Amino acid sequence: MTEQPTPTYAAQLTLTLPGEGPSATVTVTLAPADAVPVGGQTKPLADLTLAELRAYAGELEADAWDAYQAITLLQLQEEADVAIELRPLDDGGQAGAEVEDWLGEAIVLVAAPPTAPQPAESAPADEPTAPLANADEPEPGEPEPPATQPAAEPEPAAVAVEQSPAPEQPPSPPPAPVAQPAPPPDIAPPTIIPSQARVRVAGERLPLAYSGGAAVDILLDEAPLRAMQAHALSSLDREVAGVMVGRQPEKQPDGRYVVHVIDSIIAKHTVMHGASVTYTPESWRYLNDTLWERYPNESAVMVGWYHTHPGFGIFLSGMDLFIHQNFFTQIWHVAYVLDPRARTSGFFCWNRQKTKVNRYDFAWPEWAAGSW
Repeated sequence: MTEQPTPTYAAQLTLTLPGEGPSATVTVTLAPADAVPVGGQTKPLADLTLAELRAYAGELEADAWDAYQAITLLQLQEEADVAIELRPLDDGGQAGAEVEDWLGEAIVLVAAPPTAPQPAESAPADEPTAPLANADEPEPGEPEPPATQPAAEPEPAAVAVEQSPAPEQPPSPPPAPVAQPAPPPDIAPPTIIPSQARVRVAGERLPLAYSGGAAVDILLDEAPLRAMQAHALSSLDREVAGVMVGRQPEKQPDGRYVVHVIDSIIAKHTVMHGASVTYTPESWRYLNDTLWERYPNESAVMVGWYHTHPGFGIFLSGMDLFIHQNFFTQIWHVAYVLDPRARTSGFFCWNRQKTKVNRYDFAWPEWAAGSW
C-alpha cells in the first residue's frame, strides 16, 4: 500500500509600510502549526477564514508601522535590509539628485518658506537724496573744478543737502548702515547626551519582597523599546541581536541596581542561524565604536543585550546562557528576548548572589502591554 504524502500549506501575508506604495514591504509566512490571535483567542492556520487572515494582516501592518516610525534615520541606515535615499526638493517640489553622503549633512525640516526681507522705504521723488553715481557733477550754476584737480570724493549726505539750492526742503535721512555678519564662533565638537525630554518609561521599581531575588530593577524608555521591536520584525525566520545602552547603574540602599535602558544598538557582523546568533569580534568592535560615537563623554554604558526567538518562545537557551555568563558578567547586566511571531518578550537578569540567571518579572504598562 502506497503511503499518501501529507499535504502541506502555508499563508503569506505581504505588509506595506507606511500604507501606500511599494516603499517598504514585509512578507510574513505562516506555517500550519502557527497559532494566530483572532478576536481575543488563538486559532491554527487551518481554522482561519480569509477575512480573519486579512484582519490579522492589517493588525501586523499597523504594529510594524508603529514600531518603524519611532526609529531614527541613523538606526534605519544601520540595518542591512533597509535602503534610504535622500533627494532634496526644489521650489517646484521636484526631486533633485540623490545626496550620497547624507549622514554628513545637516538636515533642516522647514515648515514654511522664510519670509523675504522687506525693501527699504525709498525717499519721495521731490525730496533730495544723498548723491550717488553723479556726486562729482557740479550743481547748475556752479563753476566747474579745474581740469587738473582730481575728482572729489562723494560728500556725506548732510554736506550734499547743505549745498542744495533748496535748503527749505527737509534733508533725506542718511542710508542705514549695513550690518556686517559676525565672525562664526569657534564651535566645539558636538556631544551627544541623553535627552531630557519627557518620555514614556516602561517598568517600575519592585518592592524588595516581590523582586524574586533579582539583582536589578529594570526601566525601559519607549524609543529603544520600539527600535528593538522593529529590529525583531525585520527578520521573522532568523534570530537578530543587539545591545541595550543606559546610564551607569547605581546600587540602591537595598543592594539592588537600577538599570535604565535609554538606547539600543543593532549588532552587525553577527552569524545568524535559525535558532541562534553568534557575536563575532567584528560585532564587538562595531558595538563599542558605535557606543563611543553616540556617547563620547562616557555618559552611557552597555547594560545588557537583546536577541529574538522568532516563533519559539521566551527563554534563554544553553548558548544564550553561555553568552550572558561569559560576556555580560556585571551583576547589573540584563538580557531581553523578543518573539516577533508571537509578539511577546521578557527580561532575564542575575540573582543577587550572581550564581544564576533568572526570568525577571517586568511590569509592563498599559501602553506597552506585553511589549507589543
